[in-house]
Amino acid sequence: MVSLNLLLLIGACLAGAMLWKLIFARETLIENIYVPEAFAKIGYSSETFQSFVAGHLIALEARAADVIPASAKEEIKLDSDMPDFSVPGTSISAKTILQYVREALPLPVSTISGSVTGTPDRYVLHLVLAERGEVSRFATPEGSITDLDQNLSNLAVDVLKKHSPYIYASYESAEAQARCYAGQGACDFSEAERVFSSIVDAGDEQPNYKWALLGLSKIDEAYHDYKDEIDAVSRLSAKYPSSWSFYNWGVALSELGCHKMAISAFERSIALRSSREAAFNAIGRAWLALARQAPDRHSTEARTDLQNARDDFRVAVYLKPGYQEAHVNLAESLKLLDDDGARREYVSAIEMDPTHAGLAYARYAELPGNRNERRKFLDYANWADNLHEECRSTNSTSLLEALGCSIATQAETTRVANTDSRAGIEIVAATAAPAPDCRGLAVDDRLPPEDSLPEFAQVVP
Repeated sequence: MVSLNLLLLIGACLAGAMLWKLIFARETLIENIYVPEAFAKIGYSSETFQSFVAGHLIALEARAADVIPASAKEEIKLDSDMPDFSVPGTSISAKTILQYVREALPLPVSTISGSVTGTPDRYVLHLVLAERGEVSRFATPEGSITDLDQNLSNLAVDVLKKHSPYIYASYESAEAQARCYAGQGACDFSEAERVFSSIVDAGDEQPNYKWALLGLSKIDEAYHDYKDEIDAVSRLSAKYPSSWSFYNWGVALSELGCHKMAISAFERSIALRSSREAAFNAIGRAWLALARQAPDRHSTEARTDLQNARDDFRVAVYLKPGYQEAHVNLAESLKLLDDDGARREYVSAIEMDPTHAGLAYARYAELPGNRNERRKFLDYANWADNLHEECRSTNSTSLLEALGCSIATQAETTRVANTDSRAGIEIVAATAAPAPDCRGLAVDDRLPPEDSLPEFAQVVP
């Protein structure tokens, strides 16, 4: 009897913990959608429409996830997927408790229900969004069931715009970003910028205020307006310091050529989240840039910068072994240190994804002893670049390196020969660039001193 009571107690605790997590999760529940019998007979049942609606909303959020932090996401679930077990020792179902608590408390849970009217040849899908005591209604235009996918896609965007302006703006930003990076017309982030700005203007009591500021900073980055990006992230970091805000700050400083300041920003990013492999890779890139800028690349200072770069790249690949860009960067630091391990790292990067290995091919071609194979590897680099419209000189160096584009080498020590192909890259001495104006852009210039900055873990590969 004692053992049975103990098991019941453990079961009740586990069920309570699960319910607590579910109750306070940010979710959108897709409830039952009524359909006439004529639709069910041809395979479009209530469950089918329910899955279609959920699928389109999930696809939109997945697209938005390309530009938003994981912590800003919501979860979309079918009502039928919610737990329906009985709480041990009672006859009450978990679903009943969830529904009661969520109705009694102002929790961030929304529901979408709906119905279909008309016939398969002339139908209308009606959806009802209920959240925070408000009800919003949406409907597709009248049409044939064969147009369902397109009509539902447009309807899902309308629902998302009302339900989560932040995720909608992130989706619009991701779509605009893809067009911009691929060179498909002028870069236009106006819709995303409008919605992000409306969230910021509403005040920091808005749940996504800080993420909207971060979104605006990324739009500035896409426009190559790095000083405005720093304005946005410094404003954000002053009130809501985060790994993401300092990381964006560092990227902007790197693009401006303020590499020493960028290292400080990336260190702040790591201090707030020590496992961020992208920040270690970014610090390594900054050290590498400093070494390349040194008047004497064989000096003690330049060699120390290269060793720092190598060590940070090693941490990045330790944290994420499949991090192709970090492997390419590690290989470059080893090459400049005359370390034979460079060849192995370039090969590893190429094997991970040959279609994104343009930069790895181009740099591999520069290794000593590759004179006879140089043209072949540059042709491979040209082939890989041509697979991706984003490999264009108008995109930022950080983006080009992240995509593995060989054209990124032009920003360092290369120029394109007078040919019609990127395979005509010639290696020449780097020309001295004008010194960047970094005044007033550093973290220490914008924020008060941090007396108790969290110490980041020493990660040793």
